[in-house]
Amino acid sequence: MRVSAPVLVRDATVHDALAIGAVHAESWRTGHRDLFESHWLAILAERRRGQWVDRMAAMGAEDVVLVAQRGERVVAFAWYREHPDNRADVQLRSLYAHPTAWGSGVAQTLLDEVLTAAASCRRIRLWTLRGATRARRFYTRAGFAETGLIRERDYGDGRPVLEVEYARRPVALS
Repeated sequence: MRVSAPVLVRDATVHDALAIGAVHAESWRTGHRDLFESHWLAILAERRRGQWVDRMAAMGAEDVVLVAQRGERVVAFAWYREHPDNRADVQLRSLYAHPTAWGSGVAQTLLDEVLTAAASCRRIRLWTLRGATRARRFYTRAGFAETGLIRERDYGDGRPVLEVEYARRPVALS
């Protein structure tokens, strides 16, 4: 892993919503191009671009959104909260880096912040698309393992895809 430029990780504000949406959309457009038909992927990416203004405004106190910033540009974000099925766990709802930041260490730096912040929880859980090989490799390298849970999810195109759950213990504080 290499970190090619200094990265600032900070709490996101509502003013970051458009930048978060851009990162989310471009990550989906590039990272999932082999998983969805191109027309449908364009729709899904644009939904992600547009949803963050309302999502950020509706966030509760239990939601934490972090952004990784290089210079003035948001290049990655993470969203986590208490897991709905088990309050001892944290659910990593989103972790996306702009494709121009892939391989730079930014996503790992952001994940490290999440792991440290969630140190008091039992484990951190997330879902990722079964066909998202790059994401699955990233999480495996970061110490996550498949839990054995798999679910089908239809993103609206009538062609359900499989999602795989991963989990790991957080960073222990000494």
